[in-house]
Amino acid sequence: MTSGLSRNRSLTIATAGHVDHGKTLLVRNLTGVDTDTLAEEKSRGLSINLGFAYRQYEADGGDCLLGFVDVPGHIDFIGNMLAGVGAVDAAMLVVAADDGVMPQTEEHAAILDLLNIGSGCVALTKIDRASKTRLNKVKKDVRQLLSGGGLAEAPVFPVSNIDGDGIDRLGNFLHKLLLAKYRRAEESDQRLFRFLIDRGFSVRGIGTVVTGSCRTGSAEPGRSLLHTGSGAETRIRGIRVHREERQAIRQGERAALNITLDHGLAGRGDWLLDDRLQHSVTRFDANLRLLRGVAIAGPNTRYHLHIGASHRLATLRRLGESPYFQIKTREPVHVLYGDRFILRDPAASQTLGGGWAVDIFVPARGRDTAARLRLLAAMDQPPEAACQALAELLPGGLDLDQFSLCRNLDAEAVKDLAGKLQHPPADCIALTLAGSEYPRLLDQTHYRRHREAVLAVVAGHHRAHPDRQGIGESQLARTTDLRLTRPLLPGLIGKLLADGALQRSGSLLHMPGHSTRLGEQVERLLQKLRPILQNADKVPPRTRELAAMSGLPLATLEKLLRQAEISDRLVKVADNRHYLPATIRELAALAETLAGGPGGNEGFTVVGFRDASGIGRNLCIEILEYFDGIGFTRRDGNVRFVRVSREKLFGPDSRGRGADV
Repeated sequence: MTSGLSRNRSLTIATAGHVDHGKTLLVRNLTGVDTDTLAEEKSRGLSINLGFAYRQYEADGGDCLLGFVDVPGHIDFIGNMLAGVGAVDAAMLVVAADDGVMPQTEEHAAILDLLNIGSGCVALTKIDRASKTRLNKVKKDVRQLLSGGGLAEAPVFPVSNIDGDGIDRLGNFLHKLLLAKYRRAEESDQRLFRFLIDRGFSVRGIGTVVTGSCRTGSAEPGRSLLHTGSGAETRIRGIRVHREERQAIRQGERAALNITLDHGLAGRGDWLLDDRLQHSVTRFDANLRLLRGVAIAGPNTRYHLHIGASHRLATLRRLGESPYFQIKTREPVHVLYGDRFILRDPAASQTLGGGWAVDIFVPARGRDTAARLRLLAAMDQPPEAACQALAELLPGGLDLDQFSLCRNLDAEAVKDLAGKLQHPPADCIALTLAGSEYPRLLDQTHYRRHREAVLAVVAGHHRAHPDRQGIGESQLARTTDLRLTRPLLPGLIGKLLADGALQRSGSLLHMPGHSTRLGEQVERLLQKLRPILQNADKVPPRTRELAAMSGLPLATLEKLLRQAEISDRLVKVADNRHYLPATIRELAALAETLAGGPGGNEGFTVVGFRDASGIGRNLCIEILEYFDGIGFTRRDGNVRFVRVSREKLFGPDSRGRGADV
């Protein structure tokens, strides 16, 4: 698969620079394509909208494609410029030799740096209009402008759009840049598909077409995707890169996608995503770098946020004295960790700064506490280092479901990550939680503390109640001080059971080897009742009948039955009915079968349960109401459904809900 995908190589380059410095003409000289297509652009002699062009050639046994995004240089169209540079691999800063560095040159250079576009070059145009002395002066000014930024070492190519001088040298450099910087398909193997839309339109006979860039992952015709702008599902009908139909699109490629979506719904800044990435937000925490001399106003001031190819109004709140800010938008925005953005002032006349998203699962409270700032600093690292640091900081463990979504990691990447962190030096504990796709990673220190707390409560319960088999999970949660980690409790218990530190009898948890200590009178009663209840099977005698069979006064029998029930040796279904735990388990298994399993859609009625069990209707109602009361079944009108597996409530062994008498 890798060799097939890596045959085609592409690199997307954005132009940048002041208006009338020759960006569009330079792209035309490199590609043969005039990117100014609007009548107004022709009449005014300047770019307004984004322009796109390609240069294709063969090299090293494969097809190479340089894609150019020609962005406007005029200050009035800075929004279009930002939409164009939000999804490129490299930049070509264009500076006219006669004008030199101009205001938009400075702003565009700052934007490229804030977006972390550190690959590219400088094209020094109009060299036919400048002397050698002037050229050297402009080169020096450009070097000073770019110093300290990502393009500080970018080569400068003097070119003339009139006689073509230097164009070939520039083109050769861009070709080498493509080969050197090309992101092979393997780099996107462990990330899910994201396609950023910059245009959407309708083509007669074809339907809706969107153009844009594949930021991560890969996709092929027939693939179903989520459209963020509408929340609708859409399907790829076809893929076209430059003039070729493709059977796949991969990370780093610009393409036109024919999709099954009304063209009126698809707009600039929308995304096509793997549906597992569905999580738009109106708040996210970010690392924001402000330009020198810039100050942020009050928390209610609305700024212009440019992220991806979208434009949103947003408010800011600085989190303590850190570089982190919480950004709040009016409309939902799709954003993941590392997504770069630009911030402009309320009048949209000045670039203030830029940065990248850090966390999309922001807390409702304590957003600027010292603990929260430590978490943000821990998150703001490469995946493995971030996971290890977060596991150490979070008493409740690291939620890999959230982490993988925020980082856009697929199942294989999460598996690799979790595997590494369960070995030295991290040695994290992986807990399986119901309803979670991935385990929760718990640092050893936190795990030992929670383990000791749970075991101490269970042992204390045994000392306080020697006549009881154990303690239920709900009571354990109420008794143990695990407020921060209560969602962890089932996973924690599962780990303790697997390690043999705890045992389960039915729904009750107890220390290994623990057994109830009942009085002699209760033990003698249970010895009498066991054969009676076994012979009665699914229709046990009523309490008055048991009194007659045992020869005990009714009041004495009821007292002893209560003690047997507390110790989980008998199950009280109704005021006058007691079952052996094993029999209750059999009835639960029957209900589970009739309902089609836990969470099944079939359901069953009292009549269906009566016919299947052979028990009378009134007793069936009592049994099913007991099941409802303990949360095993759920009633909806005349139909019942099983909510959880019987093993969860009645235990995995034949003793059912506790030890048999």
